[in-house]
Amino acid sequence: MPKSNMAFWQAKFERNVQRDAEVRRALKRLGWRVFVVWECELSSTEKSERVGRRLAERIRQYPAIANSK
Repeated sequence: MPKSNMAFWQAKFERNVQRDAEVRRALKRLGWRVFVVWECELSSTEKSERVGRRLAERIRQYPAIANSK
C-alpha cells in the first residue's frame, strides 16, 4: 500500500478487486473458463515456466479445448 494518499489507493484497489470479480463472472456466463495470471507471476523464467505448466494442466483437464486446432 502506498504511503501517500492512502484513502485513494485503498478505494482504487477495492474497486479493482470488485471489477475483476464482475468480469470473471461475465466471462463465465458466456461459457469462458478463466485463468488469471498476475504480472508478478511472470517476473522470472522459473515463475513463467511454472505458470505455463499450470496453464497446460488446466487445458488438459478440458479435452474439447486441448484437442481443438
